Amino acid sequence: MKQRDDEAAGHRHDRLQSLVLEELRSILRDAVADPILFDVHLSNLVLSVDYRHARVHFTIPARAGGQEETRRRVERSLTRASPFLRAQLAEAIELKRTPDLRFVFDGFAAVATDGEAT
Repeated sequence: MKQRDDEAAGHRHDRLQSLVLEELRSILRDAVADPILFDVHLSNLVLSVDYRHARVHFTIPARAGGQEETRRRVERSLTRASPFLRAQLAEAIELKRTPDLRFVFDGFAAVATDGEAT
């Protein structure tokens, strides 16, 4: 019986991670007004076992020149937007506690010719 409970908890954890990631993507796309964050793509989310912390991995499009400066600006903007994102997340998903968000740079994404990141 213990193994079955662990499997169910693992499945719930995976579903909640996916749900939180999709909701954050939606909030970032629809509710955040900071132009620095318009091209940011949230690529993955790792939720702690106790649901108190979430590591949110992100990529940004690779552009000619100034990539490190762009990365720092995006990281600062995400950190500044974190309280807003958490509040929006708390409204959208009923959770016992809304996780603290920590953003982790995942790399630069190639940019296609039509301007969309690939």
